[in-house]
Amino acid sequence: MTLWSEPDTRRHPPGVYRARLTVGVSLVALGVAATNLTSTYSLFFLALGPALQLLGWLALPGALWRRLLVILPAEIAALTLLAGPDFTGAFAVLLACWLFVRHRPGISYLVLLAPVLVSFILKLSLHNSSQNWVGDVAGSVTVIASAWLARWLAQRRWARLNPPPAGETAGPGDTGDNPSGSTRQTPSRAE
Repeated sequence: MTLWSEPDTRRHPPGVYRARLTVGVSLVALGVAATNLTSTYSLFFLALGPALQLLGWLALPGALWRRLLVILPAEIAALTLLAGPDFTGAFAVLLACWLFVRHRPGISYLVLLAPVLVSFILKLSLHNSSQNWVGDVAGSVTVIASAWLARWLAQRRWARLNPPPAGETAGPGDTGDNPSGSTRQTPSRAE
């Protein structure tokens, strides 16, 4: 039985893929957070945030052309979040960039509806700039949950398109996730 795995795991030695993923996600998240900490008294965050986010997108595993293509939209979306709760729809752009870099199938893009809906709810319920942190937290939680839902949808699609051969069943250790770099993995679209 061929197990579903993240695209690109074959291209990296064991351990490197997970390290790049951890560093990349951390830098992107820190970059967006630092950008949102910008105020009149802390303008250095406006230089630090986009630089961290740029490094994060470049560190993520995946096809280089995909990572380069999302840098500008992701940077603009993070800067747009500075405008307050009326612009939390920019979280949908950040999520779309993540889905694109992670090679998610088309069905996974349905999760973009969640940040858009949350942005409308936040726009109606938050009315002054002292509530910006509520919008940032709600948008971040929505994006994280949506990214995991998109991953689950990708796994389900893979399982539906690649059923196990007749007579072969999944063993107790087969979880469907194999980022360790073993030989039984799905081909990447970049190949």
